[in-house]
Amino acid sequence: MENTHMRLRRALCCALSAGLIWSVTGCDPLTRHKALTSILDGYPTLPPVEELCKEHVERVKAAALKDQANAAPALSAAVRGSEHSPYKEKRCNDCHKADKGGASGGEEGLLVTSRENLCFTCHKDLLTKPFQHGPAAVGDCLACHLPHTSAYPSLLTTNKAALCAKCHTERRKAARMHDLFAEKGIACDNCHDPHAGDSAYFLK
Repeated sequence: MENTHMRLRRALCCALSAGLIWSVTGCDPLTRHKALTSILDGYPTLPPVEELCKEHVERVKAAALKDQANAAPALSAAVRGSEHSPYKEKRCNDCHKADKGGASGGEEGLLVTSRENLCFTCHKDLLTKPFQHGPAAVGDCLACHLPHTSAYPSLLTTNKAALCAKCHTERRKAARMHDLFAEKGIACDNCHDPHAGDSAYFLK
């Protein structure tokens, strides 16, 4: 009889504990897991963030390679894809918080700093010149670059000619010269720095 009472009491305690944990942590799985590991001895802990990222990295890589293979006919044979070094080396913590849940924080909540400042934590020398290209000046790096992998060099979202033309629809000064360069396949960054420069036109 006493054993039955003990079992009932234990089951009731477990149910109340589970209810308390659920009410405190809500639906956020990371917070719930933290609460469970601190309350229950022997509850399995999460693997290191690098291990968690590994499967995601491989999945994204495979998808990028598939997309690149599908786009291959449209790409020149000389075009090489690119990978962001921290992503390639699975150093997710360089950019992402290891212990921040994404349920309520959104994309910003998963980054170690604001999206506008993130790239400059490593790329410190991009804006050291007096004239700065608009997207770079406001930290909108994703206007031109992808954060992890790209089918194009320098993590660009598309080829260089199409990338600049996406925003620069105005008629150029020295239009004939620019048209001639475009005809010969000379990219804008042969003459202009895409981030900053010593002149108003970022000439190299």
